[in-house]
Amino acid sequence: MILKKQNIYTIFEQVVALGLVFSVIVAMVPTQAVDASTKEVVVNVLSSFEEYPLTQGVSFLLQNETEQAPKETFPVAEERKPRRTMWVLATFYSLDPAQTDATPCIPANGEDLCALREKTGFHNTIAANFLRFGTAVRLPELTGDKMLVVRDRMNARYNGQARIDVLVDTKEEAKKLGVKWVEMEIF
Repeated sequence: MILKKQNIYTIFEQVVALGLVFSVIVAMVPTQAVDASTKEVVVNVLSSFEEYPLTQGVSFLLQNETEQAPKETFPVAEERKPRRTMWVLATFYSLDPAQTDATPCIPANGEDLCALREKTGFHNTIAANFLRFGTAVRLPELTGDKMLVVRDRMNARYNGQARIDVLVDTKEEAKKLGVKWVEMEIF
């Protein structure tokens, strides 16, 4: 098959037009934000090459593409369901050295509770010998929906018991709350 000079020129123009279209599309893809004005520019550029069949398909796709839906916000997770619910004897303690040890801000897992309190504005720590460090729990009767985290251990004499120690701000608050049987949700 012998190609005429005119056919070669036409093929060359189509390749150039296709390269232009490809580069415009590639430039738009990473941002994932193809707005109406960008599409209009691409369609206008392609319309000048309407007589070339390679560009007609791309032009058709861009003209008929529906507007991109706005990005959704971060999905809201459903409320977590507890793995287990149990009744525990809850006592309360503060960061008083008389109720802890020589380093009241450092619990058994090594975190800094004083820094955590400053960062979050509240204590969300419990001591429990029968749960792993990092286990999230909720005490609906005492703290509502607020989650507490196991970061500390109790005296060894409480091993094997369904007993927890909840960290509160002051020794007076701990005394006021006393000792209570509460339902605990474990997550």
